[in-house]
Amino acid sequence: MINKNDNQSSARLFVLAKRHFAPGFGATDSRLGFELMKQAASKGHVLAHEWLGAFYDYGLGTRPNRRRSFEHYMVAAKAGEPNSEYHVGIFYHQGRGVRRDFKEALKWLRKASRHGDDTATYWLGQCYLRGDGVRRNERKGFALLLAAAENRVIEAAYSVGVCYENGQGVPVDLRTAFRWYLLAARRGYEGAIRSLVRFYENGMGTTKSKQNAKLWRSRLSSPSRRAA
Repeated sequence: MINKNDNQSSARLFVLAKRHFAPGFGATDSRLGFELMKQAASKGHVLAHEWLGAFYDYGLGTRPNRRRSFEHYMVAAKAGEPNSEYHVGIFYHQGRGVRRDFKEALKWLRKASRHGDDTATYWLGQCYLRGDGVRRNERKGFALLLAAAENRVIEAAYSVGVCYENGQGVPVDLRTAFRWYLLAARRGYEGAIRSLVRFYENGMGTTKSKQNAKLWRSRLSSPSRRAA
């Protein structure tokens, strides 16, 4: 059982740890921030576990360790933190730090989605489109993607465009596909930019325009950057 003073201490440690990851801090500060975050987590601070999940996931202040990342995300997920529920779902879906399990992935993604995580809603949509751990249902998958896209999830906006182009869960509508690709492209999503280039080159869902195709192609990353 954690007493009141321990809770206050964990909150202070959490705030101190976060400061070491502010812009301008270096690797030494990141390592110190990581150690402080570990102390906050050991005293029961739920969000400290979520942050440690990210630190181990991306190698911030420590070496990457997907298994430990999963363990910390799970602590926060069980406490009802939507972002951690989402990450636990993704780890199960992709087999990162844990054995791949689509059904467990769906369970946690559904929880995160119910708790307001729109990226989890996007991934649920993808699961229904592909039949990952659930009976394939393109209409339901599209509805989930659309809900996430309307809440500004950029990957979902692109995917809605793909659905309208290919008739997945919704009738083919190239004009509407173009509009969704344009929305995602304006926010820098490269898959959408490539689709816009193709649509302009072929006059799909919009007026054919080599000039516009060239303009959007110029916004793609260079081959060397893509390789990196």
